[in-house]
Amino acid sequence: MGKRCRLTFVLFTFCLILRAQETRFGVKAGLNYSSIVGDLTDGVKFRFSGHGGVFLEIEFSEKFALQPELLYSSQGFQFSSDLFAIDGNPNTDGGDFRTNVQLNYLTIPLLAKFGLSERYSVEFGPQFGFLINQVTKIKNLDEREGSPSKSKSTISGNFQSDFGVAVGLGIRLNEQFSLSPRFYLGLRNRLNGTEGNLQNYNAAIQVSLDYSIR
Repeated sequence: MGKRCRLTFVLFTFCLILRAQETRFGVKAGLNYSSIVGDLTDGVKFRFSGHGGVFLEIEFSEKFALQPELLYSSQGFQFSSDLFAIDGNPNTDGGDFRTNVQLNYLTIPLLAKFGLSERYSVEFGPQFGFLINQVTKIKNLDEREGSPSKSKSTISGNFQSDFGVAVGLGIRLNEQFSLSPRFYLGLRNRLNGTEGNLQNYNAAIQVSLDYSIR
C-alpha cells in the first residue's frame, strides 16, 4: 500500500509538471522560531534554529502555482526549571537549569501559491514531517557545586509523523531570489494517548531566502 501511494504521488507530480507552463527548481534556507502550544506548556519558550532544503515551483498561470518542498527543519522548545526540587530535594536554594529540546524533522510542505501581484503571493497548504531525532541539552545556570554544568542526550525519532498547516507570503526580490515568511501549526497531538485528553502541538515561524535555479 505504501509503495502504491508513493507511485501515485510521483505520477501525479509528473502529470502536473507536464501540464505546467513553467517549472523552476531551487534551494532555500532560513531561520525557525519554534515552540509547542497547548497543555503542559507553562514556562515553555520559543527557540531559534534553522532549516534548509530544495523546492519545485510548478507554475500553471501568472496567478497560480504549486510548490512542493523537501526540507531539514530543526524545531523544538526550551524551558527553565529547578530540577533539584523536582527530584524531591527540600534544600534546593533555587537551582536553575535551562533545558533545550531540539526536534529535528524532515518536512514536506505542499503549498498552493496565489499571485497578488508580480512581486507578492500568498502561500498555504498541508505540511508533513518525520522526526529524525530529539536532542536534549540541559545547562546548569547556577553552576552548583557537585552538579555538571552541561549535559546532552540524543534519542532516535524513528520517523514519528507530524502534520499540520503552513501559511505565508512569497516576496520576489528579483528573478532568482525571494523571501518567504511562513507560519506552521501542527495538527497532530503530541500527547495523544495520555490521560486527561491533553493536547499539545508543534508551532513555528519560519523566514526563508529562496534561490531559483532556471
